[in-house]
Amino acid sequence: NLALGEISPHQCWHAGFAALRRGSRGAETFLKEVVWREFAYHLMFHTPHILTHNWREDWNTFPWQTDENHPHVIAWKQGRTGIAFVDAAMREMYVTGRMHNRGRMIVASYLTKHLMTHWSIGQRWFDDCLVDWDPAANAMGWQWAAGSGPDAAPYFRIFNPDTQLDKFDPRGLYKSRWIAEGSPRITDTALSYFDAIPRSWGLSPKDRYPAPVVTLKDGRDRALHAYSERERPS
Repeated sequence: NLALGEISPHQCWHAGFAALRRGSRGAETFLKEVVWREFAYHLMFHTPHILTHNWREDWNTFPWQTDENHPHVIAWKQGRTGIAFVDAAMREMYVTGRMHNRGRMIVASYLTKHLMTHWSIGQRWFDDCLVDWDPAANAMGWQWAAGSGPDAAPYFRIFNPDTQLDKFDPRGLYKSRWIAEGSPRITDTALSYFDAIPRSWGLSPKDRYPAPVVTLKDGRDRALHAYSERERPS
């Protein structure tokens, strides 16, 4: 595990470069991710405030909500937003401690843009749940998604989780693997989520799957309005 120091970035780089020379598909993308991680550590060393504060200070007045106990935040953490891709990814992370990079971008974009919630809330939840947690990469990734970091995603780039689900899970296999509510054939993997979560959450696979806490259109429109207001000259 690179995050735990079991393997070094140098080893990863040389292994990836050797694979690239052999013509391995995906090697170039792997090497880019290694460089991206090293850039995160460069930022953490030279600008350590990236771990706790907006890297770009002009984002300090952006109207994110910051309540950890907001119902939308709780729904996001529990995989009960009513948005299938988001919920499946959040449940996978809670059970396995891992989440695909595509899922991380989707759930981060959804929290910071559709739900207009400060990135640090998502950052702390990832800290708690991921077995490959990495302080530098986690902070930079969240600020990339939110728009407050260096080389961040443009404010108008708001992932549509439903479109992403149709594109990357056209047969619905990922969704059915992790979401039990309302499914005609509940998988063992979907049930494992309910074994893993605290009883205090009061969730059951027999529950009705929730309606979206915020519709994707309403969330997108609200975020675009807030972001465009920020872009206006004062």
